[in-house]
Amino acid sequence: MTDLAADAVRGVFSQVARLRHARVLYPNGLRLSGRLHAEPEYEWLFGAGERAVLGRASKGIGTPAGLPDVLGLALRVLDRDDHPWDFALATTGRGALGRFVITPARSWRTARYGCLMPYRLGDSAPTWIFAEPDDRQPETPSLDALADHLRDEPATFVLWASAIGAPDRKLAEVVLHPADPGDYRTDFFDPMTDHPDDVRILPEVIGRLRELAYVGSRSGRGEQP
Repeated sequence: MTDLAADAVRGVFSQVARLRHARVLYPNGLRLSGRLHAEPEYEWLFGAGERAVLGRASKGIGTPAGLPDVLGLALRVLDRDDHPWDFALATTGRGALGRFVITPARSWRTARYGCLMPYRLGDSAPTWIFAEPDDRQPETPSLDALADHLRDEPATFVLWASAIGAPDRKLAEVVLHPADPGDYRTDFFDPMTDHPDDVRILPEVIGRLRELAYVGSRSGRGEQP
């Protein structure tokens, strides 16, 4: 990618964020924290035992109250070397083709979150990461309803690793609750730069565009790139 093209992508997202005084996408969200417990098969990525997690549940467009919206789930977990590994998941369709399509969700309970762009985990085939919520979450996409729910009990998500043509494999379980202000040390998640060295997001040229969009959005709202 040329420097001119890179500057253009950064500039567009920076300007939109500046006009909105917020993120370009997913402007409204809840700050969360909790724990991740990886399956033994994936401890080589996350390490064994419980791992600290920061999270954010959000609405992509910011539709009023209970109207359907593209819901987001961002996670930052410490990897096996205690370095941050960020995931930015959005509600998608299901199946081999649906995983490529961002899809509005009618409720937190029925949402299915996916990464859209696949990962290569070590020498694995292209692998998508999905998150499935527990069935006690609200039957509406309202952020207020989710906040009320989280005051009474945590939200649980199961992370799945899915390669086309292969059975889904359970990656980890995540339990989240409202974050204490002192525990929340970030306001952005960048899956393009924060991941283990032997993990890549594919295809890399599209990943570069996505990285520039993240940088532009943060710059437009006054955060350090």
